[in-house]
Amino acid sequence: MKKLRSIILSLLAALPVCAQQQTDSFSELTSMSVKEYKNAKKERIWQSYPKMEVRVGYSAFPLVDMLIFGLNEVGPIIEPKPENGAGLLEDMYTPYEGAVYMTGPVSVEFSYHLEKWFSIAGGLYFNGIYSSMIDPVTDQKVSRKSGLSLTVLPVARFYWANFEKCRLYSSVGLGVTSAGYEDMTYVIPAFQLSPFGVTAGKKVFFYAEAYSFGTQYIGGQLGVGYRF
Repeated sequence: MKKLRSIILSLLAALPVCAQQQTDSFSELTSMSVKEYKNAKKERIWQSYPKMEVRVGYSAFPLVDMLIFGLNEVGPIIEPKPENGAGLLEDMYTPYEGAVYMTGPVSVEFSYHLEKWFSIAGGLYFNGIYSSMIDPVTDQKVSRKSGLSLTVLPVARFYWANFEKCRLYSSVGLGVTSAGYEDMTYVIPAFQLSPFGVTAGKKVFFYAEAYSFGTQYIGGQLGVGYRF
């Protein structure tokens, strides 16, 4: 009888320890299941995204073009003047260049997603430059000047948050720019960094980038894209 009582007491004493071990095992199993579930969800979101996309966007303030050609968005920095200088009588009747404008950088891009956190892209940037030649007597436009800045820009894009219909990313691009406006031309390396970008949508999506800086533009970019 004493032996039976001792066995029962031993079992009762062991129950809390066994219960604690069972609780710990259940917590570990639950924790692993939650982790596996999150990983499976991330993988499902990644697999549901098409791997290729095209983008068309419009950017702000083309700083380098403005500095090289002496322009801003509303007109020339230097006052218009006769092309051949001043002081001669014939120069008073020589058409002069009026305000010079830019379209702003328009971009077209194709990209391919290699991983859920990384994609590579190739983009083209176009920035049109134009002005009018003005008759000093009649103040009427007599001709037009135009030019173009063209940039080829390979881009690496890093996605640091992926949701069902929203993705957050940063990107950096290195390429080359060639531009010409009348007798002014230049070829320089191109660089663009966008620390914060967001896409909204699945197949058809809108995107925005903020705080970007580089040779193409300073500020932000807005656009629309299509994944396939």
